[in-house]
Amino acid sequence: MILLSKIIKAPFARTCTEQRAVIEVKKLMPDMQQEEHEPHDETTIQHVQMIIEQAEQQAAHIRQEADMYYASVQQQIAEEQRQWEEQRSEWINEARQEGYEIGLEQGRQEGFQQYMEAIREAKKIVQSANEQFYHILESADETILLVACKVAERIIGERLDENKEHFLGLVKQVIKEVREHEEVKMYVHPTYYDVVVRQKDELKALFSQDIHLFIYPDETLAETSCIVETPFGRIDASVDTQLEQLKLQLLERIEGASG
Repeated sequence: MILLSKIIKAPFARTCTEQRAVIEVKKLMPDMQQEEHEPHDETTIQHVQMIIEQAEQQAAHIRQEADMYYASVQQQIAEEQRQWEEQRSEWINEARQEGYEIGLEQGRQEGFQQYMEAIREAKKIVQSANEQFYHILESADETILLVACKVAERIIGERLDENKEHFLGLVKQVIKEVREHEEVKMYVHPTYYDVVVRQKDELKALFSQDIHLFIYPDETLAETSCIVETPFGRIDASVDTQLEQLKLQLLERIEGASG
């Protein structure tokens, strides 16, 4: 007798009461069309984009493998049904040859019942394969995204360790969000305080008018934090905060696609 255990289940387990408003962070790093004297910032963005593209390619590859696995299961079920039909015919022929009408009918009924049971079991396997397919696909997409964000975080951290001047790109980007205000307070970790203060004149030149720019060190902040305050609100432009915002946006896209 042919057992359903012959159906091969492919190993598919391969494979985040002040009247001030918080202003939403707009971008991870400076625009791609930033100044030519900031090539390091542009390189960092390209690295992050490359990680995300690789993640999308891996997700597409996983989808393709899952489709192949699902097709293989369907083919196995069809083959199992065909074999059950052949087996039932053999039982009927044997009963006829022996001449036992009762045995013939009994064999026919038993064969039919076993065949129907096999069909029900096959349907359960197909349903389970479908559920496993979508579960693996969703899990793989999310896992790839989380890994990509971790890699991006490490790359940015390494760039800042190599040259603290890279931190100025983040500061300049957040200044573009508050350039119309007359008074701006900026808080950075002591690690980058000297770097930012030395470029204060250059930073003030980014504003659209003569403004009061105050830069303060704050040891309670994370090392890559940059907090900007104006009379109208507060911006958290920390690297960690921006990466978290990016991760949430991409996760929403994945959930929207799977829904």
